Amino acid sequence: MTAMPRLTPLARHHHETRREFLAACGTQITPWYRLTSDERSVSVAEAAIILEAVRRASEEHDALQPAITSHPVAVGPDHGQV
Repeated sequence: MTAMPRLTPLARHHHETRREFLAACGTQITPWYRLTSDERSVSVAEAAIILEAVRRASEEHDALQPAITSHPVAVGPDHGQV
């Protein structure tokens, strides 16, 4: 499994990526460096949730990979993606 980033940098990158995406859609949100302490805490909690989701997906992928790769229909680059 890939090493996971620390929560605060992940939270900052997630927030700034979200901010850029929303700006492209015409919605402005506060930049990371202007968030209140409470708003940053929420972003860090969201980062923890994201890491947990990635961990679970990785475990699921690892558990299913042997069955996927041994399945006779699993041929080609689009197969085997869980």
